[in-house]
Amino acid sequence: MLLNAKAEELSKYSKLKYNADKFISKVKECWEYTDKQIRCVYLISDLAKRGHGVFSVAYSTFQTMFEQRFKMKISLSSVRRFFQLMEKLNLLSINEAKRKNNSQSANIYIIEQQCEEPRQIENGEHPPEDAGEDLNIISFQEIKDGEQKPLRKDIVNKKQVEQEQMIYKTYIEYKKQGIDRKLFNRVIAEVQSKTNIRNLKAYLRACLNKVVHHKSLKNGTKIFGNSLLSNFHEILMTEQLSKGCIMV
Repeated sequence: MLLNAKAEELSKYSKLKYNADKFISKVKECWEYTDKQIRCVYLISDLAKRGHGVFSVAYSTFQTMFEQRFKMKISLSSVRRFFQLMEKLNLLSINEAKRKNNSQSANIYIIEQQCEEPRQIENGEHPPEDAGEDLNIISFQEIKDGEQKPLRKDIVNKKQVEQEQMIYKTYIEYKKQGIDRKLFNRVIAEVQSKTNIRNLKAYLRACLNKVVHHKSLKNGTKIFGNSLLSNFHEILMTEQLSKGCIMV
């Protein structure tokens, strides 16, 4: 059982050099979260800042913070299940705590994992297969003493939130067609490197459809009626891959 205290004192239990963005990225690698759950992740990421990866909050307090911040209802049982899921995935640990007078206190939560520092990609270099996940990660309002700070200039707006939701739903759709997370992230990196895209959803889907097509040809689930055409396609794919034009 740990001794509860102010956030600054809780930092003595920290197990890593905490970075909120890296934590969010790691969480997204480990599970496919619902809209409410991913918002719980953002709330946790900010609560852990002052304690350098450690924080303490009662389930009921977390529920109130969530509803005030996101203007959405969440049940107490959903909050409990969410924290249990995070512990099961080894993303954080739940530790019983007591106050200095030995009375029972809210649990202490310790962040256990976050992404490693991503490797910088040089201009013109094709994103590697282990490229970090960067799906327009949202940074919501920060928490200070249970209240929200004013929105910073870099806080994303409603349009960006909708864009991330679109990207997530697109991933779920194309996952069923054989596009895994790493490959999807490579496509996203390529798409986001482009400029003047008027319809991101249509452009992204067009790129993914090409990848699905190329994968099906490569895996033999689609074949050409003409063997010469098939050989030509293999040569063309090899040249495009060498130029970084397509990703399979």
